[in-house]
Amino acid sequence: MSTLFPSGSAPAPKVKISVGQLPGYVSFSQAPTKRPPWQIIREIPYGDSVTVTLPHDLHRIIWDSVEADISRPKYAKVIMKLEEVLKGEFFTEYIKKGNVLMISEGEPGVNDNFSLREGVLRLELSKESYEQAGLQGVPMSSSGGRKHVKLRYLVEINLRLPSMLHGKQGFDRLMRAAQRTLNKSMNWLFLDLDRDLDQNPLGPLSAHHPTEQTLTCSRQELLETMTPSLLTGLSSYSSDLSLGETQESIYEVLEYLDMVALASPRVRTTDQIDSFLSRYAVPDPSESSNSVKAMTWNGLISSQWILELVCSIIKQSRVKNLQNLDFQQNWLAISVSSFKTQAVHQTDGYTILLQPSCGDQPWQDSSHDSGGPTKTGETGIEMDDQHRDDPDPGGIVTPDIGTSGRLQQISHVVISRAGFQRFLCAEYTDNLR
Repeated sequence: MSTLFPSGSAPAPKVKISVGQLPGYVSFSQAPTKRPPWQIIREIPYGDSVTVTLPHDLHRIIWDSVEADISRPKYAKVIMKLEEVLKGEFFTEYIKKGNVLMISEGEPGVNDNFSLREGVLRLELSKESYEQAGLQGVPMSSSGGRKHVKLRYLVEINLRLPSMLHGKQGFDRLMRAAQRTLNKSMNWLFLDLDRDLDQNPLGPLSAHHPTEQTLTCSRQELLETMTPSLLTGLSSYSSDLSLGETQESIYEVLEYLDMVALASPRVRTTDQIDSFLSRYAVPDPSESSNSVKAMTWNGLISSQWILELVCSIIKQSRVKNLQNLDFQQNWLAISVSSFKTQAVHQTDGYTILLQPSCGDQPWQDSSHDSGGPTKTGETGIEMDDQHRDDPDPGGIVTPDIGTSGRLQQISHVVISRAGFQRFLCAEYTDNLR
């Protein structure tokens, strides 16, 4: 059957899903590095928005302690040339000795743009700028399969190498390119990961007259909000569903979390919108309604701060007394979006849904909990948004869950523990922004 509109040439947005069990002990200084959701958090260095959504009753119990645990970092807006980044005290203190994040203005795939992370300078250049700069780089795909798109080049230079000093051939070549070709004054966002700007002066950055910004939280509350029962029970239901049904359930949960983050009136019990204007309905809503809090931070946000936030939330959910909290209110979602640094094939953000242990459900038999904790693996599903509405579950691009057509059920002993014990993580690639 032919579609009404032809398929576009841009790469299709994809969603990679990971589900699993959280570690028994979570610490910011000792957080895992190679497993989701921890690996996904670390892979996005330039966050520009973080939204935390949770029920009002859970917010009342844990949030004051979470805010006391996390820091309130400051970042700066500054106008600089690339040459000024590479010389003087700024280069010595922030790049050679320190650890800063910097990202310049410019749209990836269109304009020349620069970024700096862990001492590695990343330059995305047009063909003309690349040839004039005389630097060594590699061609990069910015077309996403489209024709007649000009080739662009990527140059990456580790400025912490011993050879990256004035007088050395490679560094002098970079300085000449910054002075002659890449010499435009640009707006930068600057974040010092090693120093607290409240405790320390700006140092060499002050010579460039920066504008300081504190990472602040904006809050909103949605009253009489319907919540899907899947928010707390998705992990227990998924083993009984087919692959296509599981995919649709996950999409419904993610769509609901986005609607709440936008403070949409469609999720409220009092909503009376005409179905001609909107056909959205909360999937499988629970019997009772409650208030939901949504908190958003905007700015240059490091993965280090997000990791600190996630660890604090998990810790406080386990040490606080949640026994009197209704089971359907025992969930929390964290949505993160990233600054655009690549034209295609970039992870644009992710959503982490924290859930209680399956054994916390009052209807589940946990009489066999004497065996102690067991390790469980994560299940990964990759979804393609182009096939989201297909009747056939062809949207699963690379199911790592066997060939039987149904989700593998991980055999493990169900442990009833307090607080958040499981997660669902959705990683978004090539999303339209």
